[in-house]
Amino acid sequence: MSESIPNSGFQTAMSILSHLYFAPILGRLIRANVPDLLDGGAVDSEKLAKQAGLHPLSTVRALRALTAFGVFRELAPGTFANSEASTLFRDGGGLRNYALFATSEQFLKSAMALGHSLDTGQAAHDHALGQKVWEYFRDHPEDNEAFNRGLAEIRTDEQAAIAAAYDWAGVKSVVDVGAGAGALLASIVAGNPGVRGILFDRPDVLPDAEHLLKTRGVRERCELVAGSFFEPIEVKGDVWILSQVLHDWPDAECRTILKRCRERMSSGDRLLVVEMVPVPGQPDAGIAMLDMAMMMFGGEARQRTEAEYNQLFSATGFGPARVIATGTAFRILEAKPS
Repeated sequence: MSESIPNSGFQTAMSILSHLYFAPILGRLIRANVPDLLDGGAVDSEKLAKQAGLHPLSTVRALRALTAFGVFRELAPGTFANSEASTLFRDGGGLRNYALFATSEQFLKSAMALGHSLDTGQAAHDHALGQKVWEYFRDHPEDNEAFNRGLAEIRTDEQAAIAAAYDWAGVKSVVDVGAGAGALLASIVAGNPGVRGILFDRPDVLPDAEHLLKTRGVRERCELVAGSFFEPIEVKGDVWILSQVLHDWPDAECRTILKRCRERMSSGDRLLVVEMVPVPGQPDAGIAMLDMAMMMFGGEARQRTEAEYNQLFSATGFGPARVIATGTAFRILEAKPS
């Protein structure tokens, strides 16, 4: 099991999002703001359906079914209230954005096409949607926003633990490559007043990063740089981070990303790869779920073992990694230029 044990409401919420029947139902309820409408207390289902613009009979059936899994509570016949889990789906509740992504047409169509990945090794997403996932996000900014903000939401506590697990003494600048909204970089900079952050990612991601870094109060100490990690990276830093980046790509693309970082690094710089690292013969449900998501979105992209990462490092000018535990499901693999 993961070292990070979330509370029961979080476990319930995440479990129901992966359920074939209930993910699209829950997604519709969230988009209709039902958890927000219940924020003030219990509401009769007919009144609730009217407020949300939903079909009354279907609404009471869906809510009653979800109560069986700990999502919502039925306090009297036809009268429902939030549960610990559904509270997380309110605006600002902590899982709303991730839920919007995990119940989107993009996600559900991709999941239904996973058989194609088994047959071909190709990404189910590309087969189902006719576009690579990053191209789709470029053309669907609302989905892109939900994805980036959702990842920042569900990893907030873990990002703080990851940042605290590493010794930042003497570090002046950190380059977070493919940083997304910048949740990890925000935790690092917030906890280390002498560190300056450089967030490097696609231009369409930077508005979400701007929002998060301002919210966390560290925007003035962070530089936002737009670019692709498949092309030359025109920044410099003492420590380079690839957090949940390499798992998005097959080996050939990973080697390119690592080479782009290596060519800008000095001999004394360090690379930190932050990932869930599977151990053969020691099954982990959280890693297994994430690995299937990688197959769905990236084909041969995957959660790699320590040995597989060291093969990538050796091929791109790095020495073998030092593995650092974080108290979460994630590990830090620290590699130095060879």
